[in-house]
Amino acid sequence: MKTIATFFTVILFTSGSFAASNCAQLKEELKALQTAQQQIMLSLVNNHETFASSMEEYSSVVASAKGSSVNAVTAQMDESAQAFRTRGVQGKKMAVKLNAATGDLLARVASCLK
Repeated sequence: MKTIATFFTVILFTSGSFAASNCAQLKEELKALQTAQQQIMLSLVNNHETFASSMEEYSSVVASAKGSSVNAVTAQMDESAQAFRTRGVQGKKMAVKLNAATGDLLARVASCLK
């Protein structure tokens, strides 16, 4: 996530003062964009794996639980669901920022190619 934040910082500070003579800097920004996108994809994959593991664990506990233990497992499942929803909201916000930064970068690349 630190690399993603760095990418956004680079894009925001360079977008206003970018001239055609600085087109060489685009190479570094494109590398940062690629790294940010790779981290987001890895995070998505890891979230799915975490979710699957959590469901397997809860399934195992519920299968062996009796009485009040079932209520405790249900509460834990609700907490996990909320945590995954929070991650989803954060991911959506990050995707919007990345999309805006990508659009800005592509516009500057296009101006360099003119």
